[in-house]
Amino acid sequence: MIDSLLTKKQKTLIKSALVKQDYKKIIAILDSISTKHSGTAKMKDKRYVIAEIVKRITDLQLVNPEREFFNSGKKILSIKSDNAKEVGIHILWRGYSYDKKNTLQWLYKITDDDNWEVREYAAGALSNLTSAHPDFYNVLKRWSEDKRENIRRGVVLAAAALRNRKNPASTKRAFALLKPLLYDSSAYVKKNLGPFILGSYFGNAFPNEVFRFLDKIVKNNNEHVRWNAAMVFNNSFGNRYPKEALKYLKLLSNDKRPVVQRAVRSTLNHLRKRDKKINL
Repeated sequence: MIDSLLTKKQKTLIKSALVKQDYKKIIAILDSISTKHSGTAKMKDKRYVIAEIVKRITDLQLVNPEREFFNSGKKILSIKSDNAKEVGIHILWRGYSYDKKNTLQWLYKITDDDNWEVREYAAGALSNLTSAHPDFYNVLKRWSEDKRENIRRGVVLAAAALRNRKNPASTKRAFALLKPLLYDSSAYVKKNLGPFILGSYFGNAFPNEVFRFLDKIVKNNNEHVRWNAAMVFNNSFGNRYPKEALKYLKLLSNDKRPVVQRAVRSTLNHLRKRDKKINL
């Protein structure tokens, strides 16, 4: 499958438009090669545009590059296009220290966008900002209690930025951020939390830390917390640690509530794809 649709001529036009800060022309080029699948350009092509904009602003060697990132991101986001939203938010977040209030407003808006792919790019921006600005962690804590599930789901994905092999203490901060979200009943939040971020993402990097975390949450009586505990192994993490997975699944199997039972059965079925003999 072709991963890029930008031609050499279009790339030349993009670089020329960048000199003039003609973002409308750049977005128009991306719009012209948008796919039917998502309605936006290929990931590689959008990343190319983002990288070129970042390079241009960095090469200017401005005294306050954050202001330029913010203003450029804002201009791009004002263009009516999902490509503009995805590119713009990845430029704008770099201007966080220049205008925190408006940057947060834009991040919130794009994280709650109707287009699922736009929300993915927003999550990437949240993660980058979490890595670059430690104080943003407090914003994520507030957003974890937001009434909109898209915002809470954005927090789950942003926690990925706290996985740091050189700094294990960062993982504890991630778990502290994720812990309240384990109670979330939203299917959108749950499928990104237990099986993806907590299991596949953190589990494969810090298995012992995740096991210790599970030792605590598996004792919790909330059905959604226990759903997440079971689904932690519904991925490559479970494939790598089937014995440990069975240990926790046995503890959860006594819970007769449908939410928990479905999670236990789903994870067992996943594990049995590797080993049909697996049973509780």
